[in-house]
Amino acid sequence: MLGRDLAAYLKAKGYDVATPSSAGFNLLGNYTELFEQVALFQPDIILHAAAYTQVDKAEGAPELAMSINKDGTHTLVQMAKALDCIFVYISTDYVFDGEQKTPYLSNDRPNPISIYGKSKYYGELAVQEHLEMYYIVRTSWLYGQYGHNFVQFVLEAARQGREIPVVQDWIGSPTWTGSLCAMIENIMTSGAFGIYHAADAGSVSRFDQAVRICQNAGLSVDHIRPVLGSSFSAPAKRPSYSVLDPTPLVVPTWETSLQGYLEQYLMGQA
Repeated sequence: MLGRDLAAYLKAKGYDVATPSSAGFNLLGNYTELFEQVALFQPDIILHAAAYTQVDKAEGAPELAMSINKDGTHTLVQMAKALDCIFVYISTDYVFDGEQKTPYLSNDRPNPISIYGKSKYYGELAVQEHLEMYYIVRTSWLYGQYGHNFVQFVLEAARQGREIPVVQDWIGSPTWTGSLCAMIENIMTSGAFGIYHAADAGSVSRFDQAVRICQNAGLSVDHIRPVLGSSFSAPAKRPSYSVLDPTPLVVPTWETSLQGYLEQYLMGQA
């Protein structure tokens, strides 16, 4: 979802971008063969947006999640170190436990409560342990043109008139890939290495987000049923509060980004 938008965005901005697919560049493959592929590009920056992101499935397949998000990241970290290039690692709000009730700062201590969150945090640790020229970019509640995401799920349910339960006490920062791409470019060209929170500004519950999605798309909200997170049955625990503070970035509000995405999405549906 992010990778395709990011590649198109950076190419349009004039960057020379190489985008090996997972089929031809398997992070779990032979290191020497993978390194030879990367070395051919002579990269100034390695931007690591690949991940195992199936949060619930990760609970039943922890080895796979760890092998991709932890070990795969370590593989790319070693390449960045050998090639002396900048490394950008896309991480997640799931590295936090959700117990905090004020927006998470980039220096707040992670405490992941799911296999997915732990695997991404271990990836962060690999970056920090072995590199100096790195940017760790945490984002949250991501949606975009490609891949399955919450916004498309809500739109599809509304069009089908299918009732969906949506949690009303999970609070976060919905973020559009379209705005995240600009954030990532600003971060990776800043020269100020470290950890960043890159998310659209503001916060909203999942339920209120779903309502706004339908309202902005001109669809009925009658199919959206509010439920408590405690009654939501899923294999993986979610942080009930994972609002990210994007300081020092200048970012759009989540409402502005949602409208921008819907205009793009509905145009594609026309």
